[in-house]
Amino acid sequence: MFRRSFHPIILVIIGFAIFGIGMQLFTNPTQFFTQILVTVGIVAILLLVMKKFIIPRLMGNQASFTQQRSQQIKQTQSRKPTASFKKKQKEKKKSISRPLVKRQSDVKLTVIEGKKNKKKSRALF
Repeated sequence: MFRRSFHPIILVIIGFAIFGIGMQLFTNPTQFFTQILVTVGIVAILLLVMKKFIIPRLMGNQASFTQQRSQQIKQTQSRKPTASFKKKQKEKKKSISRPLVKRQSDVKLTVIEGKKNKKKSRALF
């Protein structure tokens, strides 16, 4: 289990909330349950409005983007050569034989003489 420490002010606020809910439950339980039901109803209505009206408007821009992207994918797929065309190209490449000739490099490399066994002094940490 992970132990999580909270800021003392947060703990005090949570404690007051639990104390207030407990006091309301014991002193006036009918009002407590009606308040809980009203809160749940308001949250349900807000979620319904969000799902039906607000979120589709926000996603409208993304929906057009996804439609454009799918059209681009279809266009690129229609441009790609078919498998038979690729096979024909591979057969052509196999049939063409090139002479094996080694290329000579124009660069002349020289060896620089020096102390190759000298070790660098490094600090030990």
